[in-house]
Amino acid sequence: MGSLLRLHREWRFSGDDAFLRECWPAAVRSIEFALREWDTDKDGVLDARMHNTYDIFFYGAEPLGNIYFLAALKAMEAMARHLGEAAAAKRYEEAWARSGAAIDKLLYNGEYYQQRLDDVDEHRYQFGAGVLSDQTLGQLHAHLNGLGYVLPEEHIRSAVAAVFRHNFRPDLSHQESTQRAYAVGNEGGLVTASWPRGGRPRIPFIYSDEVWTGIEYQVATQLIFEGFVEEGLTVVRTARARQTGEFRSPWDDIEAGHHYARSLATWGLVIAASGVQYDGIARTLSFDPIADGRYPFTTGTAWGVATIAGDDVTLDVRGGRLDLASLSLRGRPVASVGV
Repeated sequence: MGSLLRLHREWRFSGDDAFLRECWPAAVRSIEFALREWDTDKDGVLDARMHNTYDIFFYGAEPLGNIYFLAALKAMEAMARHLGEAAAAKRYEEAWARSGAAIDKLLYNGEYYQQRLDDVDEHRYQFGAGVLSDQTLGQLHAHLNGLGYVLPEEHIRSAVAAVFRHNFRPDLSHQESTQRAYAVGNEGGLVTASWPRGGRPRIPFIYSDEVWTGIEYQVATQLIFEGFVEEGLTVVRTARARQTGEFRSPWDDIEAGHHYARSLATWGLVIAASGVQYDGIARTLSFDPIADGRYPFTTGTAWGVATIAGDDVTLDVRGGRLDLASLSLRGRPVASVGV
């Protein structure tokens, strides 16, 4: 599902239709495999055994894989529509609508999205009723890809707020972790999971009590996208306070090794804060910032800095060539642009 979202991202950013057409048959095979093999009872909710980034398998219906699935369906619909594949676009649109309704009804518990299993201890390494920090990661990718909401906005906002409410720790002195410890003592951090309603499995998924900067940055990004700006910045400030150079390098957020790739999720903060969206197909650039200021931006052919003040935007192109059909700020077209 992540690969389908990356395909959409790279095609949309580059505007390269030939690239999309080359990859399209494999993309179709991938999504059709998911629809065929991972929804065992054909109710629209993925419930088969699926491997994940915690180096284990999740069983039954759970939000991480299912919300990724919904985002992938939205991406497939958009790409199919652009390619003139009307039947495929309709199929993926209908699958998203059906699955979205079923996933929301089954997994949303009134506060956040949880895993549904008859017996959470039947398989090792599950999370059940816990608050998974990664639960709405698919929605984050939908935001970054300009795909909109894949589940009800109010439920997504509630789930993201719940992650901060339950998983952020300003002081980790009483946080136990039987695996690795990337944050310790009176340092703060965001843990990967918690069980505020009880129901912690006898053997929960490995790493469930750890602090990973890559997850912290992506949760902070989601918080900002959902309007919880101060909460998002609190997570970032807390993570950076551990990387001052006194005990850890400010240039190396260690997770399972030095310079671990997951911490590159920090770049999502730039997009969330500036609200920048570039579409290489339509040649459009838009900004919806959290506040006036100076923001870096990139397109498929250029990069630079946007200075936003009220209704005015000035683009300082530092490299490449910027070719736009339209520019908008906070949802309104910009008639004149300072360059």
